[in-house]
Amino acid sequence: MECKLFLDTNALLNLQENAFKESFVIAQKTLEEIENIKISSYKDGEIKYKTRQISRLLDIHDGEYEVIPYQKEIKDIILNMYLDETPDNIILASAYYYNKGNSPIIVCTDDLNCKFISRKIFGLTTKGTNEINLVKNIDEYIGYKDVTLSDEEMSHFYCNLNENAFDCLLNEYLIVRKSDGEVVDYRKWNGEEYSPISYKQINSKFMGKIKPRNPQQVLAFDMLQDKNETIKIISGKFGSGKDFLMIANALKLIEDGKFDKLIYVRNAIGVKDASEVGFLPGSKLEKLLPYAMPLADHLGGETGLEMQMVAGNIEIEHLGYIRGRDIKNTIIYVSEAENLTKEHVQLLIGRVGVGSSLWMNGDFKQTDSPVFRMNNGLLSAVQKLAGHEKFGYVQLQKTERSETAAMADLLD
Repeated sequence: MECKLFLDTNALLNLQENAFKESFVIAQKTLEEIENIKISSYKDGEIKYKTRQISRLLDIHDGEYEVIPYQKEIKDIILNMYLDETPDNIILASAYYYNKGNSPIIVCTDDLNCKFISRKIFGLTTKGTNEINLVKNIDEYIGYKDVTLSDEEMSHFYCNLNENAFDCLLNEYLIVRKSDGEVVDYRKWNGEEYSPISYKQINSKFMGKIKPRNPQQVLAFDMLQDKNETIKIISGKFGSGKDFLMIANALKLIEDGKFDKLIYVRNAIGVKDASEVGFLPGSKLEKLLPYAMPLADHLGGETGLEMQMVAGNIEIEHLGYIRGRDIKNTIIYVSEAENLTKEHVQLLIGRVGVGSSLWMNGDFKQTDSPVFRMNNGLLSAVQKLAGHEKFGYVQLQKTERSETAAMADLLD
């Protein structure tokens, strides 16, 4: 059963517009508190401003969240737990009531006393607003900066490559364009200078000749071939080439003897709002095969995937069986990684042994459960690891699959 996010009053005030990126539940008492704060003569101007803002947003988004009415059952919960009938206790008792009778919840509050009551008295999963991740700020760091320079600026840049003029993080790329918009160079900040990139086009036995189709794919090629970076992430919309680029580069590196094999790891999560097909018979591999089809699609179908598995180049593993492993000389490859929590990503990083590398890709907009929209491991990894010497990241922007696939954006 899906978890839902339950917001108390201060969490709602702190999150503001970000709260509405995910369906949530509140208590009727929170609505009362908001109205009382708006007219209170004891609250400062900033709190009253936040309250007016959230009141307006609640009105605009009416129907996109649930309100739990204050009723006899909630009052009985407070009495049975020997609590005073305070606003905080009413709100948390409402959360307890909803958790018991409707669906599991995660209580979100920034109030220390509310956290204590929620966790210790009501036994509810509880987090602060800084601990949940509503898949926000996805464009703050994209792994590169795209700059257009005049002739004079271009001259200054190349004469001072050791100056971090664009405030790039370690391993962040630079797409350099001249004044007419044409790309003239690609650089990477290595901590000392903007160094030239050195990727190679692929010519492998299995996938043939492959080269990048746009500037972001150029950067992705370079990142994937960088032996110094051991955690690599590509994000981007559907059809932007995330799996294709990773699989092509991974198989070429295995072919060249840089790695022994690729372990394909997938969290077996169904598509949001799609009906489950039920119990799947067969071995573990047969159960996992449907989830490995994004891999098979780039290998000529199931036959191509089977050929790679027979050759020992690819293994398929479920996320649930990865704990405790020490994986050496291997590319640990995770597709659809937007459906991972921060704890899942920590588990995967902990499996990276000597000579191994963790490759993940995903689309932040395609999370298939509120659990991952509230606690998105892929986004957490980008936000926390950006600038680390062992970390590389590129966000792809353009759909390259087909003109038809690009039309999906028109439905946003």
